[in-house]
Amino acid sequence: MKILITEDNADDRKMLKFNLEHHGCEVIEASDGAEGLHLANAKKPDMIVSDALMPVMDGFQFLRSVKTDEALKSIPFVFYSAVYTGNKEAELAISLGAEAFIIKPKDPQEFWDELIGILEKYRLRNQNKSAPQLIDEEEAFLRKYSHVVAAKLEEKVRELEKAKATILESEQCYRNLFTSLRDVFITVDKERRIINANQPALRDLFGYEVEEIGGQTTRILYADDNSFGLIGNKISTIDKPDRPVIAEVKFRTKSDTVFIGEISLQKLTDNKGNFIGNIEMIRDVTDQKKLEEQLRHAQKMEAVGTLAGGIAHDFNNILNVIMGYGTMIMDKLEADSLLKEQMNEVLTAAERAANLTKRLLVFSRKRAVEVKPININETILGLQKMLGRIIRENVLLHLALADGELNVLADEGQIEQVLMNLAANARDAMPEGGQLTIGTGLQVIDEEYVAMYGYGKPGTHALITVADTGYGMDTETQKKIFEPFFTTKGVGEGTGLGLAISYGIIKQHNGYIKVYSEPEQGTVFKIFLPLSEEAASPDGEKEVPADVKGGNETILVAEDDASLRKLTSSVLESYGYRVITAEDGEDAIAEFMDNRERISLVLLDMIMPKKSGEEAYDEIKKTSPGIKTMFMSGYTMDISQNHKLTDSGLDFVRKPIRPQDLLKKVREILDRS
Repeated sequence: MKILITEDNADDRKMLKFNLEHHGCEVIEASDGAEGLHLANAKKPDMIVSDALMPVMDGFQFLRSVKTDEALKSIPFVFYSAVYTGNKEAELAISLGAEAFIIKPKDPQEFWDELIGILEKYRLRNQNKSAPQLIDEEEAFLRKYSHVVAAKLEEKVRELEKAKATILESEQCYRNLFTSLRDVFITVDKERRIINANQPALRDLFGYEVEEIGGQTTRILYADDNSFGLIGNKISTIDKPDRPVIAEVKFRTKSDTVFIGEISLQKLTDNKGNFIGNIEMIRDVTDQKKLEEQLRHAQKMEAVGTLAGGIAHDFNNILNVIMGYGTMIMDKLEADSLLKEQMNEVLTAAERAANLTKRLLVFSRKRAVEVKPININETILGLQKMLGRIIRENVLLHLALADGELNVLADEGQIEQVLMNLAANARDAMPEGGQLTIGTGLQVIDEEYVAMYGYGKPGTHALITVADTGYGMDTETQKKIFEPFFTTKGVGEGTGLGLAISYGIIKQHNGYIKVYSEPEQGTVFKIFLPLSEEAASPDGEKEVPADVKGGNETILVAEDDASLRKLTSSVLESYGYRVITAEDGEDAIAEFMDNRERISLVLLDMIMPKKSGEEAYDEIKKTSPGIKTMFMSGYTMDISQNHKLTDSGLDFVRKPIRPQDLLKKVREILDRS
């Protein structure tokens, strides 16, 4: 069957053609009624399927022409179109001789089925010779046709009005968006003269109204000629309009304030691709640059901390050797020997060095939190030399410590960190010199105190006062000093984290930290920590050698430091133990596999080459799940942050460790059932 389809929409025509050809039809295409009439005369199709609304000649005029042509009027004509006026189009189509009016859109199969049904009815009617009554008079046709066309035009007008309203709404949305942007958007011509800009962003950032700078070059916004010229060079490098160029330069506001801004440049072209100007987006990145500097400073301090931690770790190994051999020599000397007195001085110096490494580990954050009773006065005295190194020579450090003990439950390392942070801040507040005073005392907080000052929990507290004679702070600054990243220092001179960390530490200890200050009158920080009834344990308490017991078990010692490995072997062997040594993690695994039947205890350093202590332990326990194991490290963080090891209840000792303590711990583990 040969079918002529007349449709001005190319996509609709293509789909219709595909559907008809799928059912074996030969399809002839026309894009309007005039072309359809010409093809109908030339090709004599078996059926015509036409749209109603088309340019040049619409479907109704096309149908009228077909049905008044003796050569064409017997061809069945079907409309396939949308409607605008209810059933008016269909009524007009039928009255002009169309077989049917199928309304778009239609499922392809349903359309085909309906088309076949229409053809069948057409054949039956022809057989019965019962032709419908058609409009003959031109006046009647024009009357009905004009009604339909007018209705369609009205619908088109409504669509256009709706489209216009949508465009106006979009323009309003664009204007709202343009004016609500926080970044400044400026359109300029090819001479870089300002055409338009968004308010209030322009006013907020530069202090100008659009009318003030309209028609002027953007030079008015730049801090200097170099910045203006740099952007001009950047514009010349833009090779494609859709590829903006981004740069950072200095800008100047109406009030003569200079700030660092990020500018994004994008070329504007006309329909022919000719360059007509630019869009320039400007944002203030001063705070962002400040944060970037703070981040870099924090990363630098983290790197320094990591380095300090590494030094402390290696130093602990050295101290372990000094303290170990020193203790072994000490035990063999006569009580009244001058050498014993001298060796005691060596061990005392080693103990002080161990305390120093502990403070380095606090700085590097490689030390675990250890809450225990501490004497605040002793903590400050122990930190005195380090505080002296933190402050400048022109700053006098004065201690005003209360009599007696002030015991609190705290992590001594974290309290030391707070004091070092406060000392560093005090130093920076006194660039020309002054006095830093650290005092202690008792403070009873009762209900009246809480009501008066608005903070605190009733009870007796240890009070630490850190006072300086520096610049001081105004009220607004005092409100912000404990906020993360807030700093009054210059770019690159501070992270803004010291006081925030200090605040967090004191809060974790159920305490309070308050600041009192006035400009040019210095600053006082007061720290309140709940007093503890538990007495602080003095450092350096030594076990009595007679209490240490030896044994005859075999112990595997894995330690990469040769001196420490030799010392540990000597200490254990001197008390009857048999020792097998390994110099790294892989060596430890190999030695254990060769001797696992006789090894009673595995002593592993946490940090070793090839395989760490943890990795070696994982391999060893696969063959001997119940093997007794003890870990050693200069970093308590190595074990305290490893939940897999701590949850398993494995033993750990921190370097440096005295021989007696090592022997006692070894015996304790071996005697467990």
